[in-house]
Amino acid sequence: MSRLFNQKPLVLALLAGFTALPAMAWADSGLAMGSSVCHAPNPPKYFVSPPQSSGDGPLVQDATRVVADDVSGQSQVRVHAKGNVIVERNQQTLNADWADYDQQNQLLKAGDEFTFSDGQGRVSGDKITYDLSTDSGVADAARFETEQEGRRLQGVGKTVQMEGKQRYRLEHAQFNTCNPGDDSWYIRASSIDTDYDKNVGVARNATFVFGGVPLFYTPWIDFPLNGNRKSGLLAPTVKAGSDGFELMMPYYFNLAPNYDATFKPHYISKRGLQLGGEFRYLQPNYVGEVNGEWLPDDRDSTHNNRYKLDWTHQQNLNSWISGLSGGVDFHQVSDDDYQRDFWNADNDSVNLNRQFWLNHHADLWGGTADSYFTVKKYQTLASTTGYKDEPYAMMPRLSSNWGRSFGDNYRVNVYGEATRFTHDSKQEGNRVVVYPTATAEFANSWGYIRPKIGVHATHYDLDAFDGLKSRSVNRVLPIVSVDSGVTFERPWQWRNRDYIQTLEPRLFYTYIPSKEQNDLPLFDTSENDFTYAQLFRENRFSGQDRINSANFITMALQTRVYDKKTGVERLSAGVGQRFYFNRDDVLLDGSVTENARNRSDILAFARANVNDQIRVEGNWHYNENLKTSESYDAGIRYTPETGKTVSVRYKYGRYEELYDNVYGKLRQLDIGVQWPVAQNWYVMARQNYDLDNHKSLNRLLGVQYQSPCNCWSASFVANRYVNGVNSTKTAYFVQLQLRDLTSVGNNPMDELRTAIPGYSNVNEVKRR
Repeated sequence: MSRLFNQKPLVLALLAGFTALPAMAWADSGLAMGSSVCHAPNPPKYFVSPPQSSGDGPLVQDATRVVADDVSGQSQVRVHAKGNVIVERNQQTLNADWADYDQQNQLLKAGDEFTFSDGQGRVSGDKITYDLSTDSGVADAARFETEQEGRRLQGVGKTVQMEGKQRYRLEHAQFNTCNPGDDSWYIRASSIDTDYDKNVGVARNATFVFGGVPLFYTPWIDFPLNGNRKSGLLAPTVKAGSDGFELMMPYYFNLAPNYDATFKPHYISKRGLQLGGEFRYLQPNYVGEVNGEWLPDDRDSTHNNRYKLDWTHQQNLNSWISGLSGGVDFHQVSDDDYQRDFWNADNDSVNLNRQFWLNHHADLWGGTADSYFTVKKYQTLASTTGYKDEPYAMMPRLSSNWGRSFGDNYRVNVYGEATRFTHDSKQEGNRVVVYPTATAEFANSWGYIRPKIGVHATHYDLDAFDGLKSRSVNRVLPIVSVDSGVTFERPWQWRNRDYIQTLEPRLFYTYIPSKEQNDLPLFDTSENDFTYAQLFRENRFSGQDRINSANFITMALQTRVYDKKTGVERLSAGVGQRFYFNRDDVLLDGSVTENARNRSDILAFARANVNDQIRVEGNWHYNENLKTSESYDAGIRYTPETGKTVSVRYKYGRYEELYDNVYGKLRQLDIGVQWPVAQNWYVMARQNYDLDNHKSLNRLLGVQYQSPCNCWSASFVANRYVNGVNSTKTAYFVQLQLRDLTSVGNNPMDELRTAIPGYSNVNEVKRR
């Protein structure tokens, strides 16, 4: 969310219009901030240069030192100094052409030009009158500069009143948070009060001036001086797209140091008024956030009373039981279309998590035990075609894993789990799993061998369902595996650079006997994609309901290339295949089948940093049965420097899920670009194109401008994307960022980072 003043809250009392009102016309002080000079050969380091010290060493508390070309007067009464005057007292230093110091009243007057510092900020101008005893005074035709916690404030004022330590009042002033002398934008006001003890700044009759043009006027604003939280209206968010014009005007409540809330009324021209809110809380033992949206009457939908609710909570329960923690992750929407209708970062989610959980960690029997308790039930959203596959709910699940090492080479683990599975339209039941394993590892610098043995025992109590009687069923399977590998190294030289190349053969053997499992339900199990990493896993199924038959050995060969000087990996590539000693296998439906051949498909991958600018990568799955490629993808990314990147990726799948349980051939080309096209101008583009159906899946085009002095930036991004089988949505992002002050508009950064690999925020580019 974009928020006024560095995404930190402040009060915006009234946004009266887009131009300054004539009745509140700016009374020109006759001063100028300067010009954008950061691009000069020697840009200024300070807006107000620090005063010169005498160099005579520290003073005792409340003592005053006066140094000048000519000093006259009566000691302990009055001193007049002229010519290179330096006055020092405590943290205060004054430089001036001349100075009168009334020692009895501790009153200091100086001119014709002066520079003054009180240790917190600096002021320069024509004349100054200052009371050293009360740290108060007034300066005419002044410039000021202060920086605290990395946040700059600079400006000019007809008069600057110092009202005690860290308190200032500026009359007829203008200020900004830019680099020294940069006035590409500023706020001008009839008066500005700053109190650094209270961390509050107040500007009255304020006009925001951008590029010399007044854009916004407000009779009063207040803001935190160091960017911390403060109650008040936040910067508005303006959007445009498929839902028409949108305006959000949030109000922030800084309720306490550890509580805050935001009320977010959101007008959508095609739909109506949506009300939203956020509440955040933080305590030593817990933290959480609640977000909600409600649209009572949606003019562009058949649904009404549309809402979204998100609650996340994490809590440390050590005060109850040592090592205990818990939390809540709850998400709910009113209807199946909500995620598609409203632009949302997680609008692809079809299973919304609703979960309560407890974690417990303890030392037990010479090892460690980690236990987990959860209650989970998803809200599953139907697709545009009405397709929905709702997962089972866990009501509840209790699992625990105990592990202990014996010496450096041996380890024992015992995993246990008990779950109650419920579903509105499928058979329900209980499942208990016990899986003890013993592992040994023998390794040195050039190789390793890791034998492992375990017994997977599963017990089901299934409820009566659809004419079937309740029943119990058991499954017990031993699982044996041995993972081993060797690493060979050799020096290698290419283009006069020294590298180290490895050759890493790897053997992975697994044995699991064949067992029919079609009498077991599918509570939480699915089949994993067959990838290079999957070659080295015992079970190709996730969850506990299916265990594949196995009597195979995986043979793989991998090579890596390292830069000998830096140790950076430049290349990694590998190829692998399984060879079956027994062709028996278990399908997802639980039936035992026979592999069509005595070896698996071939899997290969490669990734390389050709140099510091170019990276290439690819994956290949070759179908041995059909003698054709099952799937492959290849990509290249060129990033010569931050803010410049071009990426191209091609993806092919012979038989992939396209949408809603519909399968077919997939061929997609994805191109992403961020590139400067002129000084301070950047263009971003992305095209994800379906080559078989000849349509764009995601099309993005944007432009960003960064001011030469890095004080502001502007972005415009348009994105059109598929959100259903035959539907698309369009979103526009427009944002103006003012450094350390505000971001006005709709932030496109998350969308750009997701869409364009290697994308960099232009603000980050300029600051590096």
